[in-house]
Amino acid sequence: MVAISSSTTAMGNSSPLIPPASSTGFSFSPGGLLFPYHLGVITALEHRGRITDQVHLAGASAGAIAVASHAARTPPARALEAAFRVCDECETRHSGRAIGKLLPLLKVELEKCFLPEAHEVVNEREGVVALAHRELFPNNRPVLTTRFDTRDELIEAVCDSSMFPFFSTPFPVRLRYKEGERIPRVIVDGFFSVPIERYGCPDFSHLNFNTRVEEKLRSMGGALVGENPINDDYNETPVIERTVTVACFPHETVGLTASLKHDQISPEPDYDNPAGQMSELFRYATQPSSRKELETLYEKGWADAERWSYEEDLRERELADEWLKERRLKAEVEDAVKRGDLF
Repeated sequence: MVAISSSTTAMGNSSPLIPPASSTGFSFSPGGLLFPYHLGVITALEHRGRITDQVHLAGASAGAIAVASHAARTPPARALEAAFRVCDECETRHSGRAIGKLLPLLKVELEKCFLPEAHEVVNEREGVVALAHRELFPNNRPVLTTRFDTRDELIEAVCDSSMFPFFSTPFPVRLRYKEGERIPRVIVDGFFSVPIERYGCPDFSHLNFNTRVEEKLRSMGGALVGENPINDDYNETPVIERTVTVACFPHETVGLTASLKHDQISPEPDYDNPAGQMSELFRYATQPSSRKELETLYEKGWADAERWSYEEDLRERELADEWLKERRLKAEVEDAVKRGDLF
C-alpha cells in the first residue's frame, strides 16, 4: 500500500504565467463511498507540495469530507480507518446495505475523528476551506460554508454537504434548525449546488455570490434568515485564478467539462470498457467495500495525483522556458534599439 504521509515539499513558481498557490483552488466532487479516492489524492498533493495552507480547497459530499478532514489535520490513516468502520457497520448491522444509512454513520465518525479544536484549525488556515450544499428553503441558493464557530458547526456543514436524497438517509432533504430560527432550513447535497457540467465540483465564484446576496439583503434592512450580521473582518473574498477539479469518476465519462485538461485529476477513462468501469465505480460509490478495496481506492487516488503532479511539473517547466525566451527576446530588442541597430 502507498505510504500515508502528511509531509510537504516546497514548491516554487519561477514564471508569472503560473498562478501562485494563493490564487489556486482544488475543487473535490461528490463520490459517495469513493471517499478514500479523494483522501489519496489530497494526501499525495500535500506530499508533493501542491496543496499547502495557502491553497484554497472546496468540496461537496465525499469531497467535503476529504477537504474538511485534511483542513482539520485529521491524519489520513485515521480518516481511512473511519471509512473502513462505515463499510463494516453497513455489512454487519445493515445487511450489506449503505443506501439510507450513511449520514448517521458519517456523523458518528466525524465525532470520533475531529479534535475539539478542529474548527479553529480550519478557520486559521490561510487558504479558504469551502463546503458546498444547496439550500432549497427559505432561500433557494448554492451555499459555500467557509466559517465554523464551533466543532459542531464544522460537523454539521460536512453533513449538509453530504445529504444526497434517498441515499444518505431515507429522506429527500435534510432539515436544519439554527439557533434563533423558528423555521428549519431545507438542505440537499452539494452535488446540486452547481450546473451538471461541474458534476458537483464546487464553484469558488459562489463565494462572491454569497457575499453579494447578503450585502443586498443587509442594504434592504435585513439578513438571510437566521444569519448573524456580516462581520466585515470576513467579508473579503480571495481572487482564485485557477481551479483544479478532482473527481472520483473520469472527467470525460461523466461530462465534467468545467475545467481544462491540465486542471483535471480523476481516473483515466477505460476506452475499451467504459460501461464496465463506470459500473464498478458506481458499485464502490453506493455499496460497502472490503478493506482491501478501500485501500486500493486510496492508492488509485494517490497514483492519479502523482501522475497529475508529474505532468504539471513538465507543464510548468515549459511555461517557465517560454517566459524566459520572451524576456530574452525583449531584452535583445531593447539592446538593439539602444544601439540603433533597428534604424
